[in-house]
Amino acid sequence: MIGKFILLFLVWIGLTNSLDFQELVVGAIVSFAIAYLFGSSQKLHLGAIIIKYMKFAPIFIKSLIQSNIEVAKIVLSPSLPINPGIVKLKTTLKNDYDKLLLANAITLTPGTITMDMRGEDIYIHVLNLKTTDKETLQKEIIDTFEVL
Repeated sequence: MIGKFILLFLVWIGLTNSLDFQELVVGAIVSFAIAYLFGSSQKLHLGAIIIKYMKFAPIFIKSLIQSNIEVAKIVLSPSLPINPGIVKLKTTLKNDYDKLLLANAITLTPGTITMDMRGEDIYIHVLNLKTTDKETLQKEIIDTFEVL
């Protein structure tokens, strides 16, 4: 737990870029709380968690850029070629934090919004539903982000 606290505190200092006493106190409290909460309950080491989310970041950024371009094309088209729909897909993620990250990544990607999550089911509103094949949608939406 001490190692996690030190690492988190150093990250805090790096992100705030301040050695002000109040900033250091708040950083120490937040770092300690996070290290304490995840110290015993988290099965993975902090390094493994960081690597896991570092793998996710480029995939999310790529998907974000691609979907922004696609939505821009739709919006700029005079005929507004959309086919909205709601799909129910499944996730294999077990960790609630990973499910939350998945739902937020889907929502932050233009053209999709996570409407509800019930267990392993995720209900997603899609701006331009190109297919009704669940396997294709599962690969395009869920499997893309499910590297966690």
